[in-house]
Amino acid sequence: MILTRQDLLDIKSEYDEIRFKNRQLLDERREEVYKKIPGAEELEVGSKLDYIDMIRERVLKGKAAEKKESGLAKSKELKRLLTENGYPENYLEPVFDCPLCKDTGDVDGVRCSCYNKKLTDRLYRQSNLGNVFRMESFDNFNLDYYSSQKWKDMELTPRENAERALRLAEDFVDSFDSEKIVKGMLIYGETGRGKSFLSNCIAGRLLERGHSVLYLSANELFNDVVGAYLIEKEEDAGALYELVQKTELLIIDDLGTEMTNSLVNSQLFEIINSRARAGKPVLISTNCSWESFSKRYQERIVSRIIADYTVLLMYGDDVRYIKRREQLNK
Repeated sequence: MILTRQDLLDIKSEYDEIRFKNRQLLDERREEVYKKIPGAEELEVGSKLDYIDMIRERVLKGKAAEKKESGLAKSKELKRLLTENGYPENYLEPVFDCPLCKDTGDVDGVRCSCYNKKLTDRLYRQSNLGNVFRMESFDNFNLDYYSSQKWKDMELTPRENAERALRLAEDFVDSFDSEKIVKGMLIYGETGRGKSFLSNCIAGRLLERGHSVLYLSANELFNDVVGAYLIEKEEDAGALYELVQKTELLIIDDLGTEMTNSLVNSQLFEIINSRARAGKPVLISTNCSWESFSKRYQERIVSRIIADYTVLLMYGDDVRYIKRREQLNK
C-alpha cells in the first residue's frame, strides 16, 4: 500500500471540488433567502461591511467599538429573521465538510484528521482490505473453531481464551468512543490461530465508526514507508510516514517477518513511544513466541509493551488449516 505523487494531487483536487461545491451551496442559500425575506441581503452585507470598517477603524485608532456593535446588531437581526422564517440561524454562514480545516486539509501547518482519513481511504481502495474487513468481522468470528478441551499447560481452554480475546478486542474498540486512555495491544501466537482475523475485526469496526486506521504489514512499514522516507528520501513516502504518527490506530501485522536491524529497532521504539505520548495506540500481531520476541527487539520496546499494552496469546488448533480442509471437503 504505497501512496504516489498522483494520489496526493488527487486528494488536493478533492478539496478543491469540496470547496467549490460548498460555495455553490452557500450562493444558492443566499439567493433563496434574499428572495423570501425582505431586508436579509441588506443586513448580511451591512454586517460584513461593519466588520471590515471595524478592522479599519481599529488600525486607524478610530471608533472600532461602535462598528462592532453595529455589525453584531445586524447579525443578530438577520438570525432572528432566518429563524422566524424556518431557517437555522447559521443558514447563511460558510459551509464546510470539515469545520476544523475549513476544507483545506491543513490546520496551522499540520495535516488535518480529515486529510489523514482520505489517505487511509485511498490506501484501502488500492488494496483488498475493504473486502477483508467485511469478511473478517466480529460477527463472523466463529468460536467453534477453538477446542473446549484443555490445551497443554494453559489455564484456559482454547475456546475460553478466544472468548476472552474477543471480549478484550471489543473493549479495545469501545474505548475509542469513551474518555478512557486507549492502551496498545499485542496479539501473538503461532500461524493460523486467529491473530490477523482479530486485528481485522478491530480495524473494520473502527472504520465503520468513523475512526482512522492505518494497517501495514511489518515489511510495508519498514521497507516501503520508513526505509523509503528516511533512507531513500522519497518525498512521496513522507505523507505515509506522517500518517504512521497521526492515524488514530496503527496496526502492524506480522511483526517479526521484517529484516531486523538497528534502524528497525530504533524506529519501532520511536513509533511506539511517540504515539504513546500522543495517546494514539498501536496494535501489533506477531507469530513470534514471547521468548523470541523478547530476544529479537530491544529491551526498551519489550518493557514498554509489558507496561502499557494488553497482551493476548492466541493458541489452539490451526484454524486456517481447519477452514481450508472444510472448503476442500465441500
